[in-house]
Formats: sequence, C-alpha cells, structure tokens
Amino acid sequence: MLTRKTVLKKAREDWGLTLIPLSNDTKKPRSKWTGKYDDEGKKIYSWKKSKGIEWSDEELLAASRWGVDHEASGTIDADFDDVLLNAHKFIDLLPDTLTIGKNYNGSGIPTANHKLFFIPKDVEIKTESYPKNVKGKGEKIIELLPNTQSHYFGDREIIADIAPKRLTESEFQHVRQTTGEIYFLAMASKHYPPKGKKQRDEYIMRLVGVMVQHTDWPTSKREDYLKRLLIANNDTEEITNRVNKIKYQEDQLKAGKTVFGIPALVEFIGADKKAGLDWIDAIKKENKKGEEYPLVSARQFIANDYPVPKFILFPIFTERSANQIFGGYESGKTMFGLSAAMYMCSGADFAGFKSQTKVPSGYVEGELPASDVRDRFNSIRAGMEKLGIEFNWDWFHILTKDDLAQAGFKYGFDPIAVSRNLSDADAKDYGRRGREHISTWVRKIERKTGAKPFFNLDNITALADIDENRAPDWKPLIQWLINEKNKGFANCFYHHANKTTTKGGSSGSNAKERLLDTSMAFEKLDAKHRFNMGGNKNVQCKVHFDKARNFGGSSHDQDFILTCTEEGKWTRYPYLDKYDFMIIKYYHEGFSVKDMAEMEGLKKKIEGVTIYKRLKRLKDMGAIIEDEKSNF
Repeated sequence: MLTRKTVLKKAREDWGLTLIPLSNDTKKPRSKWTGKYDDEGKKIYSWKKSKGIEWSDEELLAASRWGVDHEASGTIDADFDDVLLNAHKFIDLLPDTLTIGKNYNGSGIPTANHKLFFIPKDVEIKTESYPKNVKGKGEKIIELLPNTQSHYFGDREIIADIAPKRLTESEFQHVRQTTGEIYFLAMASKHYPPKGKKQRDEYIMRLVGVMVQHTDWPTSKREDYLKRLLIANNDTEEITNRVNKIKYQEDQLKAGKTVFGIPALVEFIGADKKAGLDWIDAIKKENKKGEEYPLVSARQFIANDYPVPKFILFPIFTERSANQIFGGYESGKTMFGLSAAMYMCSGADFAGFKSQTKVPSGYVEGELPASDVRDRFNSIRAGMEKLGIEFNWDWFHILTKDDLAQAGFKYGFDPIAVSRNLSDADAKDYGRRGREHISTWVRKIERKTGAKPFFNLDNITALADIDENRAPDWKPLIQWLINEKNKGFANCFYHHANKTTTKGGSSGSNAKERLLDTSMAFEKLDAKHRFNMGGNKNVQCKVHFDKARNFGGSSHDQDFILTCTEEGKWTRYPYLDKYDFMIIKYYHEGFSVKDMAEMEGLKKKIEGVTIYKRLKRLKDMGAIIEDEKSNF
C-alpha cells in the first residue's frame, strides 16, 4: 500500500496536480488569509492558488484528506453521484485515467466514482451536470467539474493508479458526449422492470425504438450500449434476442414502418407526459435546445482573439483547410499526394513548398492494391533518405482496401457519399456511415500522436457513389470536409479531371470547388514539354492552381512543372518546354545564341531571334542565374 508521502509526491511532482487540504470532518477545503481585506476591512480567506494561496507538504500531510484544485491543475473531474449507483456501472465508457473510488453501504469493495483528466488548452470548459437544474443532495447523477475542487486523496481508494489523461479537444468533446450517454444508461437502469413482471421485453422494444429514431449512433454502438445495459441489470438470459432488436427496429424504420418512440416509453414508465424525459434529450442527435447564436458587435469582433490557422505546407495547405488535387490518368496526382503526406508528417520541405508545421498524416487509398501503394511509398522514402530527410514512421498512417479486407471488411470502404435519391430508403444515409468511419479513423491518429492529422482521400470516384454532375450529391460530402477542417482536421481529396483535361476543372459539378481553399490541377506533359529522364517509370506533369484562396494572384500562383524519378527524387521547374531546357543547358555550357541555332534539336526549330527572346525571358523569370551551374 502506498504511503501518504509517496501519494503526495506522485500527485504533486510526477503528475503536476495542485492539491489542497480538506477538513478532517467534511470535504470542505481549508482556507488561509490571502493577505487582503474586503471593503469592510475584514480579512479575505481562500483555498485557491489563483488567490495566491500555496500549501506546503507539511500542511497537506497534517490533513487526512486532500482535494484537487481543478482551475490551478488544469483538470476536469467526472464525478459520479448517483445514489442508486446505476451510473457507476458504466464509468468504464470514459477513457482510462486516474480513477478514484470509495466504499458504499459498508460493502468493503471500492466502487469507482471519480475520473480525472487534464483539459485541452485554449478550450472553454464549463460545469456540466445531469440532470440539469437540480441542486438538492442526492439528485445529481453525474457531473463534469472544471472550476471547483474534488476530494481525491486521503480516505479514498486509488483504483487506477495512473497519471490523469491529457485530453485533446476532440477527446474532450467525446468525454462530454459520453457523460450524457452514461446519464441515459443510468436512468434506463433506474426504470428497468424487475425480473418476474414480464415487462422487460416491452421495455426493451420501446427503449430500442427511441435509440434507433433519436440517435445518430451506428448500429454497433447501439448494440454495445444495449448489451451493457442488459448486463448491468442482470438480464442476460435472452441477451442475443434482445440485442437483435436493434437491427430489427432499424430495418422497420428503413421500411417506413412505425416503431416505438418517446411517447410510448413515457407512457410505459409512467412519466410526466408534459415534462418528457431529459435523459433521452441527453442523447438526441443535434441536441441544440436552449442555445442561441451570439450577438457580436463590431468592437467585440475587432477585439476577439480568433484562432489564426498556421501553414502546414506554405502556401498550399493550412491547419484549417479543405483542398482538392485532380488530374487525368498518369498525371502524377497520387504520387504527389502520397509524397506530400510523407514529407508533411516529417516536417520537411517538398517540391518547392515550405514546411512550417509538422503534422501527422493519414492517407486513404480507395483504388490501388496495397502492394502498388507500398512500391510508391518505398520509392518516396528512398528519395527522402537521399536528401537526408528522416522519415517520421510513427506519424504516417495509411489505409487501403487490402487493409480493410484483412480486418474483416468484406466489401471494402463504406461510401463516403451516396446519390441523394429520396425514393431509395438505403440512400437516405447519404454516406454518413462511411464518413463516420473516416472521422473515427482520423481521431484514432490524433489520440495516438497527440496532434490533429491532415487526412487525404484518394479518390472520390473509388470512395463515393454519387452522380458527380449533381450538386446536391456533393453537398453532404463537402459540408463534412468543411466541418472537419473547422475542427482542425485539414484535408485533401483527389479526383479526376473533367474529360481528362484540367482546363474544364475537376469532373462533375463545380459546386464542390466553391468552398475549397486550394485546388491543384495535374496534367501529364505533352510531347512538346517532355524531356528525357531515363528509367522506366517517371512522373512529368504540369501543375496549375485552379483555386488559390490564400495566395491567388501572388508570385506563388504560377504554373510549373514537376518531375519525379523512379527513385523518388522530385524536381520543380518553371513551366518551360523542351526547347527552353535545351537553351538553358547550352547557355551554361558557354554556347552563343548563334551556336545554339545550329545545334541538333534546335536547328530549324527556332529562329535565332526567338532564341534571344527566350533567353531574355528565361533570365527574367529566374530560370537562368548567372555564375550558377545548370541543373538541367
């Protein structure tokens, strides 16, 4: 058993918690004089570090109980107060972290009732309680407490002796959502019919109908939560039959048939029909009751501290951007995107673009076999190695159809967008499940790396099932990508060119481009612009910015040529033709314009005066730099 001194050292020094002594008789904090007086001349006392109060090890050891000052520690406490201990049965739905418990009703067995988390930086966090608007003792079921203090040490049992988990913003939102879901499960347990009354099947049918109609949870989550509820209430004899009701009710709803809803559940448990069930409100999709848009004045607008997205790869990608790369067949778009992802996660400059923020990368490849992608991956990594760039293995993640097959996904990727055919019940999801799978995958990368990743979707034709020419089909997909970027998950999708040419933009409705930040068009070089690179498989393409929100009209908004050898070496050139390259080469070799006019390849192709003009243009655009050796 840990000594008090060991616990104190671990909590203060190892974990960085600010502890306060609590009264030996109550859970109230002890206080000290702050050194200040109020308007009436009375001394002001406090226990808070924010008021200048510090507590020594000796003062803490003199108290039998210690609390955690959440404001000073940067923590939030998930406090389970359910007198019936129903909520406590579902505490493991919250992430693993420092967990505290106590003995209830003389059982001698500690039950977990507190979980402590470090909160994400720059995120406004308020106290949240379930049920809402009650203050009486014994009425609270579960709370999230960020501003007060919580009794954690002394006569408490440390159930999970680990450091408090530091939450990312998305993880914190997950904790908030899960807290409401635990309240739902606790109340569903409270109203669970006792064994022997033959009401359980009717209750489950109504509860399942509510879950199916009023949550946007996937089937797997609904089934998992129902199974947990059954086990928590010792109703396991028909667990398979009861869990199967989820899929049955979903099918009924899709077929347009009536299923049990909230009124049926209210009537069954005898609740107030006017008041409704707030524990159902806690899990309702798009639950925004009582919220209003803020009124922002011009003065407040100027003074507000808005987040300024940083560039990831200057000037094309920012931390909050939704982007597109498109092109014809063999134009190099996949090789470019895969390379950019590998360079970005390694914090390295790439193809003339400057790395300004290193980010984890996620790459979803919906078309090519994994072995083909691996060949490209190895080629790119070899090119990075030759440049002395250390590839960040832990920050790059890829997902192919072969990976899904090996994981048991028989039919591969769920579509991330589906044609909006309102007469087809199967299409009413509009690809939501596919998008949820990607969002979950992206957040798994965030949890693993501790940073928000940039994710790539290659390509739309393979990953979606839409009529590309219909703007409504694009809407759910584009809105999802915009929502993801606004949450800090920058992204880029890959698409084919319209009629195999970049001049007409990417294939389908141009509605998708309106909300994008950067759209890059890749076009395979024609014979006039191609030049001999050697090898069997190279990339030679022209790149054009179809949209450049952050740099349009600047010097960065210029067409250019990209090449990549089969060894993964990328080179960027101005948009020149093969005659320009020949002129640059001969110029650096010391030949005059007159000599060039007689060279094989240029002879009879370009008149001398044109060579003069081309030479001047090449110098003006920086393609020729005096006293510098040629790279061509």
